[in-house]
Amino acid sequence: MHDDQHIARLFLLAKGISEGQLYPRWVDMLGFGFGYPLFNFYPPLIYYVSLVFHFFGFSYIWSVKLMIITGFVLAALGMFYLVKEASGKASAYLGAAAYTYFLYHSVTVYIRGALAEFFTLAILPFVFLGLIKLAKKVNLNSSLFFGVSLALLVLSHPLIAFPSLIFIGILFILLFLANNQKTKFILLTMFSGLLSLGLSAFFWLPSMVERKYTLVDQILTKELASYKDHFIYLQQLWYSPWGYGGSTPGTGDGLTFQLGKIPIFLLVVSIFLAFAYFIQKKEFDKYIKMYAASIFLLFVSLFMTTSYSSFIWDNIKYLWYMQFPWRFLTFTNIFISTSIAFSAFFVKELINRTSDQYKKYRQTLINLLVLLAIVVIGFKYYQYFKPQKLINTSDQKRTNFQEIAWRISSTSYEFVPNKVATKKTSLGTTTLAINEVDLPISPFKIISGQATTSIQKNLFADKEFNISAGSLTIFQLNTYNFPGWQASIDGHKVTINSNNKLDLITISVPKGKHRLKFEFTDTLIRKIADYTSLISLILLLVIFSYSIQKSLIRINKINR
Repeated sequence: MHDDQHIARLFLLAKGISEGQLYPRWVDMLGFGFGYPLFNFYPPLIYYVSLVFHFFGFSYIWSVKLMIITGFVLAALGMFYLVKEASGKASAYLGAAAYTYFLYHSVTVYIRGALAEFFTLAILPFVFLGLIKLAKKVNLNSSLFFGVSLALLVLSHPLIAFPSLIFIGILFILLFLANNQKTKFILLTMFSGLLSLGLSAFFWLPSMVERKYTLVDQILTKELASYKDHFIYLQQLWYSPWGYGGSTPGTGDGLTFQLGKIPIFLLVVSIFLAFAYFIQKKEFDKYIKMYAASIFLLFVSLFMTTSYSSFIWDNIKYLWYMQFPWRFLTFTNIFISTSIAFSAFFVKELINRTSDQYKKYRQTLINLLVLLAIVVIGFKYYQYFKPQKLINTSDQKRTNFQEIAWRISSTSYEFVPNKVATKKTSLGTTTLAINEVDLPISPFKIISGQATTSIQKNLFADKEFNISAGSLTIFQLNTYNFPGWQASIDGHKVTINSNNKLDLITISVPKGKHRLKFEFTDTLIRKIADYTSLISLILLLVIFSYSIQKSLIRINKINR
């Protein structure tokens, strides 16, 4: 896969937690060995899911694999229950199959390795399911479900969570117009939104505020992937060659963006069936409305992948961080699957209006048609759900210092502090002015003066040294300076000077024996974010406990 940093990141998360940090924002080894505020900016959900498997004894490699398996299972279940809520059980099986085997689902895992984005495909169906449930049962329980699922989406991939608001907003308007408890529906939807923002604030708030201290804006939006170069051409939706390459300007991409001929055929069939159902019903009932909404949202998602939507991309700068307009295929997957799924419902209703002699066979016929469609989809597309090649590797090979500090660091360095020296590559892109020989072999370096130093503690966010200085000494901690780092000598805070090529932490140490301490502490915005999430979590637990207690009381009354 293109992005194969996940094993190293999981290893670093596990190490940070073992050092006593529930959420280690800073990790060592990445950033070319000088440290990196990885989890201050990169969404953590997939790594915590993987960590559950590692806790039960699985290797880091297998923990990531099991997270992927979990993502596929949750995606299928989420789509099943979403479609079942709208159009019944037979439709739900068809929708789950179409969703699971959609080609972009394979592209995110086996080609791109965009596992955080992949996991949003597991969460998004529950988000839409939560909103629909809230519209049907306008109560606090439904609001909590919607809010928690939305928070998990943010923690999985905020760059997918943000454009999902387009589709959530459209769906909300449609549900609002048909709702009999409009005021309560608005208030509980707002509560869900605030709850989701509060629960996930520990991640998204520092990420947004402190992004300016990194190379993100320079590298991601201006160099590595400008959205203007990655729109999909309409013909590519019908056919673009399968491959394990990358996205390029024009139609010569090394990976496919096609929707798949079978899904397109089934979509067209669903349109004809919907029309026939409407003709027979002679009314625009709730099922036709839901189907029309699904089709509308499908075309919105497809529109956003093409250059016809460039006027939107040009004016909403936060979309630039998505880099690739074809990421909207995430939403296409949902809405093409729900649209296809309605076919089973329309067939059932059309059969119901035939003569009585066929009615007793209708469920068998529907089941056979759904089974046939599922078999055809699976047989045709399962072959694309496999890696290009298998690599004989191990946890040890993937988590040693050289692997993480050089190879993995070379693939992702956008969160390095923006004062670190950079240089241009032969392609004209920005990289750090660091060669492999520059990797630190020790956590510290004596820049000037005479001193003997011993390491007392060398954790990610807590480092201590004993130093015996024969003269005034300049001590360099081989760690980038980033907001939150503090230094002290013998318990007294001292000023950090990082006016050097790599923006490394340095302090002046007077003659004598001293204890040096360096800590990565929370900035004000991180503290605000952490407390916001903690208060939101407590509120969630209190409301949930109250809801359970209320349900138990109701059950006891019924039993009496």
